[in-house]
Amino acid sequence: MEFLKVNSVTKTFGGLYALKGVSFSISEGEIVSLIGPNGAGKTTLFNCINGIFPFLEGEVFFKGKSLNGFKPHEIAELGIARTFQITRLFSKMTILETMILGQHYHLRTGIWSALLRPRWVSVEEKEAREKGLNILVLFGERLLPRINEFAETLSYANKRRLEIARALASEPELLLLDEPTAGMNPYETEGIIALIKKIRDSGITVFIIEHDMKVIMGASDRIVVLDHGEKIAEGTPVQIQNDERVIQAYMGKRYHHAST
Repeated sequence: MEFLKVNSVTKTFGGLYALKGVSFSISEGEIVSLIGPNGAGKTTLFNCINGIFPFLEGEVFFKGKSLNGFKPHEIAELGIARTFQITRLFSKMTILETMILGQHYHLRTGIWSALLRPRWVSVEEKEAREKGLNILVLFGERLLPRINEFAETLSYANKRRLEIARALASEPELLLLDEPTAGMNPYETEGIIALIKKIRDSGITVFIIEHDMKVIMGASDRIVVLDHGEKIAEGTPVQIQNDERVIQAYMGKRYHHAST
């Protein structure tokens, strides 16, 4: 059984196809990358998988269960977390508060229990803090020493790291990363490649949208390629690197003919 299965998904906006019959699957424990030129439909596909966009045709399955008609929070509760191209953090929350917020699907504390403060609330808060700190260890000196600082004080790259950390706090089985290295220098990018592998080694399957080919080739087990809303290739990094349709989609026919 495929861990994630995308079956003939089609999405239109105003009669224009953003996705057209896209199909592929991801096995548990894989790192799979989704690539393609700007406007190829990559983020649209992520939005279909996690319930932000309803789609015209097709079906998405997670561990054999159809996600069609599920809302984003329901899909998150099933074990799928994601980050976004533009970071979505609460600027006036500290790093540690952000990590606790990321666990809200698993916390029992509500309005009344927060007001009445039974003993189990304090125990739960302590456990949530410890869990948040344990996740931040993965990010080393970039975030851990700054746990009491507001998110708004972080650099752009560290905001992206915090968004990944917050997603991990929800205990996902599948993590969708939308351009996790955007705005990072080569040294920082190397760190994200290592982080993605650590995340996979911890038992989380990872699906990435990325433009940086160093990330794609350095982290991926397999790659899916979209162009104008259609899947044009799928395979290992070596296979994709040598696929003529992929070369033409990225470089254009003129470049391809000039180089042959």
